[in-house]
Amino acid sequence: MTSWNIGKEKKVPNIHRILKIHNSAKILAKFEEYREMVKSKAMMMSARRRDERCIADGNELLRFHCSTFLCNLGQNGNSSLCSQQYCSVCGIIRSGFSTKMDGISTMSSSLKAHLAIPDDLEEEFDFMNVKRAMLVCRVVAGRIGSEQVDEVIEKGESTGYDSVVGRGGSNGGTSFRSDDEELLVFNPRAVLPCFAIVYSV
Repeated sequence: MTSWNIGKEKKVPNIHRILKIHNSAKILAKFEEYREMVKSKAMMMSARRRDERCIADGNELLRFHCSTFLCNLGQNGNSSLCSQQYCSVCGIIRSGFSTKMDGISTMSSSLKAHLAIPDDLEEEFDFMNVKRAMLVCRVVAGRIGSEQVDEVIEKGESTGYDSVVGRGGSNGGTSFRSDDEELLVFNPRAVLPCFAIVYSV
């Protein structure tokens, strides 16, 4: 996670373990089916509005998502998933992202994904042994909207967008540059975690 030495942020993460995620055939199939749906939708657009990147690969990006876990994942060689209700990382790896979320936040850098969670999280929930993990994800971004976030999320996919620029961007979310923005993805099938980096700061 070399992208951490940016601006005034000089903290360097202590990486305990990098785990490759072996997604189930069901989760992989859902991801690929969603990508094909995005590609097909892009091909049906008029030539004037057609997005060639969406047609080619669904506009796939590599993004970061920081989440929390409660178990011993990554400690002393442990790579087993737990079944604790509030262990978010294990839940995401096992079943994918929740369909109840109003958009899945993905970031362009591990630092920005880390900063999306409050600094004092571990201290506040020390009694639950809360820790962080950084998920490196393949994301089918599809057509990306740049309207006001609340309006786009309220309308959802009816707007024709598959994802939207979030508030985390350095330019206020008025345009999208994949190198410096938060991206909110509407469909949980669009995000496929590939690696889990267990770390502390």
